Amino acid sequence: MFKQPLLLLVFTCLLACSTSWGHQFFFAHGEIEYNEVAQKFEGSFVATAHDLESCLMQSYGLKTKLEKLDPAATEVGILETYLNKHLTLRYGCSLDSNAVDAYCSSQWEIEGFQVLKNGTIELYFSSVAKQLYPALQIDCTFLMDAFPEQQNKVTFIYRGESQTVNFTSNKHTQQIALKP
Repeated sequence: MFKQPLLLLVFTCLLACSTSWGHQFFFAHGEIEYNEVAQKFEGSFVATAHDLESCLMQSYGLKTKLEKLDPAATEVGILETYLNKHLTLRYGCSLDSNAVDAYCSSQWEIEGFQVLKNGTIELYFSSVAKQLYPALQIDCTFLMDAFPEQQNKVTFIYRGESQTVNFTSNKHTQQIALKP
């Protein structure tokens, strides 16, 4: 006699708990390759579309849903600004010689993006880098300003070799040693 109400109570509690958690963790990943022929970094980044959209609407003034955003719209500049603030490559470069005499930072330009049916967004971007010397530092805080539990992973490809580094809010800067 008590089985049905008890079962209903347990089921209701489980359902309430699972919906109140939303998602337990946030994860995004990217891949960046140095194209020596074109002398630029080329990359992509995949994240949860509604998380990025929410962050951009709350803090960066985005007014259009990402899935309705035209790639040629001026609001794509908001995505570009966000990307440049939250994904930075610092690398040894040469301003006027063939030796390292400065450190340069990436200046990303959005090449395109697509919102997929699985709820993710893929951003495609590039940054001019005429020369690249062995020291490389990546700072990745993508979505960490809105979601402190965010975890990111970036794979860097250089001359056919790839290295993957992980980022959390406690460790958002990583060094990569490139082979000459």
